[in-house]
Amino acid sequence: MKKNTWIRIAESVVFVLLLCAALSGVSRLMERKASRNQFGPFLEEPQQYDVLYFGDSRFVNCLFPMEIWADYGIPGYNLSCYGNTMPVNYWSMMNALDYAAPKVVVLAVNGVRKDLKVTGSSSDLHTALDFFPLSRTKMRAIEDLTDDPYAVDDYGNRYMDMRWEYYFTLGKYHERWSELGANDLNGLLNVQKGADMMVGVAPTEDYNLIDGDQFAEEQGVGYAYMRRMIEECQRRGIEILLVHLPYPASENAQMHANTVGSIAEEYGVNYVDFVYLDSVVDYTVDCYDQQAHLNPSGGLKVTGFIGEYLKTHYALEDKRSDPAYKNWDEAKRRYTEYKHNLLSAQDRLENVLVLLHDDDVSAQIAVQAHAEVYWNDAVLMLLHNMPRQHVYEEDAYSMWSGGMYPLDGLEDALWEDEAYFLDLNRAAGSMSESVGSEAMLQAQGVFGDQVWGEGKEVRIRVSDSETGETILDRQF
Repeated sequence: MKKNTWIRIAESVVFVLLLCAALSGVSRLMERKASRNQFGPFLEEPQQYDVLYFGDSRFVNCLFPMEIWADYGIPGYNLSCYGNTMPVNYWSMMNALDYAAPKVVVLAVNGVRKDLKVTGSSSDLHTALDFFPLSRTKMRAIEDLTDDPYAVDDYGNRYMDMRWEYYFTLGKYHERWSELGANDLNGLLNVQKGADMMVGVAPTEDYNLIDGDQFAEEQGVGYAYMRRMIEECQRRGIEILLVHLPYPASENAQMHANTVGSIAEEYGVNYVDFVYLDSVVDYTVDCYDQQAHLNPSGGLKVTGFIGEYLKTHYALEDKRSDPAYKNWDEAKRRYTEYKHNLLSAQDRLENVLVLLHDDDVSAQIAVQAHAEVYWNDAVLMLLHNMPRQHVYEEDAYSMWSGGMYPLDGLEDALWEDEAYFLDLNRAAGSMSESVGSEAMLQAQGVFGDQVWGEGKEVRIRVSDSETGETILDRQF
């Protein structure tokens, strides 16, 4: 072969490689960043994670791996995603296991009764898969999840016809030029190890608990893929914990949860049904929407239970003093900073109070005499929620150590229609209340003579419980 021919071949190869690199760069720039921002950090050090969490939106909002790290030294990542079905959970796990070697997988089973591989949101599937590099496992996932010729998204598009865009995201996002912003260039990477705190308070429906011996028929792809996850973990020597997250479940949903419990017994794996343990969360204060997705107050309660359960039931080391995990100190600092910024951004009293059920902050609260909030049941319950402490009892958890209404002084101020002052530091286990003239003296000592502005009746100062640095000082 002539020398010129070899040169032309080399030039062609170089051109193809440069073209592929350019297309890859453009594709990454144009793609919607939800997947890479939420889960990209997982791929930075996947071998550090001893626990991986899989589930749908309920688990995204209520399992905070950084809290479990801070309290127990157990490193984990929450790979749950909005809209995840059980088949998507299975393939998320299979892709993750190409990179990580966890000791425990925690699977939320709330969606097990859904007999579909994907939901109507094609963007949710992108969020679950886009951040994984293209691999044999990812290709198997795409082929399997889009193989139903009758599965369509919310706009009527067939997933089978959209299969190619999960291989090559530029095809999905090539029209995003006008939407590009700073986030596309710099990225806003998730500092919550995959979790997503949602702040708000919403009323939910009540529900009745059924007997544990009432079961639903096991059928559909949800059950099939849950079994595949259990069997895959057992094949690899990974422990698996099944959890049914709290919400006002219908009788049918509870029957399916009982069926999951029988399957857990069949495989000899642990199972926690939070719906049955109905005192873990308080639905009057712990949900941010009417579908009973948990806010940070509820999430911290569920996370606290799961952290204690992991410590009690599995051989997981506390790695907080391990030099190889020194990087988690910086991760904890960024996570705490995120929580502080989230708190300082709130402009509704209810939202601030939701975030004060947290050991990382302390609070000083003054309420004016004759305040209208004394007639606001939602605010009163949120105030009582702040100092509640839980007693871990595996079969009955969440026995409130201070009762459901631990603020005796608040009750006195309410009935006497007097001023009220609370100084609370959960981390230190300290709380002091005062009512009437004593409350006014305490409030003036903290806030100065002008405690409340015109038209205001509540004053809150929130500080970092460790450093004392002020995070928020606001009137409502």
